[in-house]
Amino acid sequence: MNANPQYPAPGRQITDAELLAALLPDTAAGAEPTAPAAPPALDVAALLELARRQGALEATVQAQAVTPAAPADSTPLVPRWAVGTAVAGVGLGAGALLLGWAVDLLVAGAAAVAAGIAAAAPMLIIGAVLVAALVGRRKDGGAFEVTQTITQTITQTVKGGGRR
Repeated sequence: MNANPQYPAPGRQITDAELLAALLPDTAAGAEPTAPAAPPALDVAALLELARRQGALEATVQAQAVTPAAPADSTPLVPRWAVGTAVAGVGLGAGALLLGWAVDLLVAGAAAVAAGIAAAAPMLIIGAVLVAALVGRRKDGGAFEVTQTITQTITQTVKGGGRR
């Protein structure tokens, strides 16, 4: 690119030749269409034979057969105590979460029972009074007992003669 625009005049039409010149490369090889290449035929036996001739197959097999030596500094990236601490922390956190959930359920259940008792208290009191009345009426196997109270008032008047 340069400071001078290729098409300085606004509204100027681009010709087909200019468009073709801009799209095609400058070399003659790029202007010629190329025939598509045939896909290569893969033959596994031929590839293995080529690898044997080049010695790459034996080198690969020998490299895999030899166990690599341990590096001089084989310390783990994270110490074991750090992993154990992390696992214990997650376990304690999960335990506390489950304990809190259980306590929450227990409190919700107790609140539901208390609300039920408070709502049923008037009916329970009326039922208890009725049961006590029925139990109190029946004594000695259902026989009735009659009690009669007699109140008597006796008035006595004595009249006598006067003085003479």
